[in-house]
Amino acid sequence: MEYFENRERAESFGEVATDYDAYRPKYPAALVSTMINAAEAGAGSRVPRILDVGSGTGILAVQLGEAGADVLAVEPDAGMADVARAKGLDVEISGFETWDSRGRTFDLVSFGQSFHWVDPMIALPKIRDLLEPGGSLALAWNDIEPCGELRTRLDAITAGFHSEGTTASLGTAASAGSAASAEMTASAETAGNQGPAGNSATTTSKNNFEPVEHPALAQLRAMNLTPRESTFTEDLHYSRHGWLSMVFTHSAQLTMDPVKRAVMREEMNAEIPAEGLAARNEALLILAHK
Repeated sequence: MEYFENRERAESFGEVATDYDAYRPKYPAALVSTMINAAEAGAGSRVPRILDVGSGTGILAVQLGEAGADVLAVEPDAGMADVARAKGLDVEISGFETWDSRGRTFDLVSFGQSFHWVDPMIALPKIRDLLEPGGSLALAWNDIEPCGELRTRLDAITAGFHSEGTTASLGTAASAGSAASAEMTASAETAGNQGPAGNSATTTSKNNFEPVEHPALAQLRAMNLTPRESTFTEDLHYSRHGWLSMVFTHSAQLTMDPVKRAVMREEMNAEIPAEGLAARNEALLILAHK
């Protein structure tokens, strides 16, 4: 099943909108700057217009607005949209596939942790129509993993609670360019859309995955869009509570049986030291141009 077809997971975030906003990370400043540069290239001398799709509580949209863009957000969940509006964002509540642009066009269309929730066969032709000449599509994922062997222990707990087993993350670039990029996560969206990223053509995991290409790349090329991947790395530190709170705002956990979810959290809590954990974000950005 494609992610966008699993509506239980796609529509699970509203119930934790406040925690989502508090514990989901911002995007690296250099990633946001790259997106703004792409938008400005399409806008010329005027303020760039950006459409942020699946905006959630507005984490990425706020960063883009603070960087100087005129941002319109589209978000299907009213609870998430309320949090975003409280930050001063202009938010229209709708699924993207049925959203009415009313003839508006944009220099950049962005998706932060959200492209996998739309049907690409509907969304990509629509995006082409929304983009100004010279406009760009930006797909971004934060891609956060614990450092060291703690990651192995936490991944083992995750795998024990998710019947889908071990799969590549949606936030993983198609890369075999570094030792870090050879690692994949224990579950596709579990523990933060994780899985380190890189810039070349394929990824091979230490868990013996076959080399894979990021699924978005073929979809973009099929629509005559030219994609380019970039990775932006940050070293982070999380408290025990902060890490668990982030992990349990992801749909794989939100849609679990509540008792199993509580047990999983307790098992993970027992593994994380009192001083918290070191983590690395290897955020992935795919920029595609008409």
